[in-house]
Amino acid sequence: MLALMKNSDINNIKNKIFILYILNVTDIIFTNILLNTGFFNEANPFMIGLLQSAYAGIMVKIILPALLLLYLYKRMQNATNKQLRFSNVAINIITTIYALINISHLVWLFSIPIFMNL
Repeated sequence: MLALMKNSDINNIKNKIFILYILNVTDIIFTNILLNTGFFNEANPFMIGLLQSAYAGIMVKIILPALLLLYLYKRMQNATNKQLRFSNVAINIITTIYALINISHLVWLFSIPIFMNL
């Protein structure tokens, strides 16, 4: 696992960008499911307003990140080794944060039946 995180070649970074995108998409899916239960509130003040509209939520959490990550990947294809190492560290940090957010959502999803029985 440590070798995977340290590896900063462009193909490895491409895979990490894909994983980051999937975590981002599952974040919005889990968030919408949890918001519909009534036991959960959105913690991100920026997203509270955007989640009032399904289209805005989809645009900001699915389409916009896809375009940004695609642009980032295209730019990285011409990057120096130093730039790739820096990008690799940044992607690792962001992916870790999104993984923790998704784990938190899963804990909430499995906890809701317990709350409903109270």
